[in-house]
Amino acid sequence: MNEVFQDYSEIDIYNIYAPKCRLNSTSAIASEGLEQLTKGRNDYRMKRKRIFGGYDPCYSTYAEKYFNRIDVQSSFHVNTERGNTNITWEVCNNSILQTYNFSVFSILPIYTKLIKGGLKIWIYSGDADGRVPVIGTRYCVEALGLPLKSSWRSWYLDNQVGGRIVEYEGLTYVTVRGAGHLVPLNKPKEALSLIHSFLAGDRLPTRR
Repeated sequence: MNEVFQDYSEIDIYNIYAPKCRLNSTSAIASEGLEQLTKGRNDYRMKRKRIFGGYDPCYSTYAEKYFNRIDVQSSFHVNTERGNTNITWEVCNNSILQTYNFSVFSILPIYTKLIKGGLKIWIYSGDADGRVPVIGTRYCVEALGLPLKSSWRSWYLDNQVGGRIVEYEGLTYVTVRGAGHLVPLNKPKEALSLIHSFLAGDRLPTRR
C-alpha cells in the first residue's frame, strides 16, 4: 500500500484526472500563489490563472489559509474562549483521524436495516475518485445481495452522458462521469441534477 500511495503522491487521489495543486511545489510558485490570495478583488481576474472547467485544484489550500486567519478564527470564537493562539485548522486532520476509534467492522448491516425499513436510498460516486473508487463501492453494494431491478445504463444531462446508474430492490447506485471524491465541487450541474431527482422522486433521464 505504501508503494501505491507513493505513486498517488504525484496525482490527486481525490480526483485522479484533475490537475494537482502546485502552490507549494517550489518557493516561486508558492510565493506567487500566496500573493494571489492576499491581493484585493480589483485585480483578481487579471492575476489568477483560469482553470479548465472552473475547477481549482488548490481550493483546500485557500480554505486552510482563510480559516487560519486570526480575524476569521476570532469571529468563530476559536481562540478567545481557551486563550489558545496556536490552533491550526486543516482540511484533513490526521491527529483526529488517528485517534478516532468509534467504528464498526461493516456498515452493510445498517444498509440492510434501512432498506427493510422502506427508506429510499441512493449511493453516488465520482468515477475519477481514487480514494473511494467506484469499483470498491460497487463490490460493497453487490455484497448486499439485493435483487436487480434494472441493469447498468447511462443517464444524461444536456445531451451528454452524466454517468451510469443501476437499480436494485431498495437501493440505487449512481456514478457521475468525470467527478472525483467531491462530486458537487467537480461536477456541480450533474450533482444538482442527481440531488434534485432524488428529492423530487424523479428518474434520472436515461435518454438524450
